[in-house]
Formats: sequence, structure tokens, C-alpha cells
Amino acid sequence: MHDPRHTAEVYHSFFSVARQLKRLAHQSAAEAGLTVHQLDILRLIRHIPGLTQKEVTERLRVPKSRVSLHIDALVEKELAVRETSRQDRRETLLRLTPAGEELSERFDREDQSRLALEQALGQFSAEEIGTLLDMHQRLLDKL
Repeated sequence: MHDPRHTAEVYHSFFSVARQLKRLAHQSAAEAGLTVHQLDILRLIRHIPGLTQKEVTERLRVPKSRVSLHIDALVEKELAVRETSRQDRRETLLRLTPAGEELSERFDREDQSRLALEQALGQFSAEEIGTLLDMHQRLLDKL
């Protein structure tokens, strides 16, 4: 049996790390003039062009109505476009504009939360990081 203090310490630790990464992510997104969700959508579409809105919703696990609003904003800012599928005219595919590609690439290079995490992880060996990821997955599987 584990000491209940360990549970509290791990709980606090997870939330502290997540809170700090979230703060940095929001700061980076604001500097790009977007929300974190909009940048996540840009990144996803950049890596998998031609996704449908439904696929974006499923992959990001964000409510459909919110994804729709975020995509509307990206289209309005001319960072993404909606295209009708040639195979199924009922489907709308999402693609980035050149401006959306450029912003997404730049954000990947300048995202403060990822850069800070990369720097912090520099103190650990590849084996330690692998162990950390394995432990996180095992925790997630049980939650």
C-alpha cells in the first residue's frame, strides 16, 4: 500500500507541471494571435492535410461546436481553407494556406512550452525519459 502523502505529492506535481506548460502554451499562442486550440488544429492539419472536421474533432477530443468555431476563425484569418471532397461531396476537407503553413512551422520552432520542456528534459537521459513516458502511460491506462 502506498503512503497517501505520495498520492498527494504526485497529484500536485502533475498539476504544477501541466499548469506551467499550459501557461507557456497560451503565452506563445497569444503571441501568434491565436488560441492554443487553433494552433493545435493548424499543427494537425499541417501534418495530416485533408482531414475532415470530424476527424479533427476525434483526434483532438474537443467538442464539435468548439472545433467548428476554431476552424471558422482560421478560415477567416486566411490560415486554412475548407475544400469539398472529390470522393464524397458531403465531406469537407481542411488544408492550410501558405500563411497557415508558415505560421504553423514558425510556431513549432518558437513554442515556449515545448522549448521550455525540451530544455528541462535535457537533464535526463533517454532511458529516464523512456521510463517517465512508460510510467505516465501505465498511470493513464489505470485512470
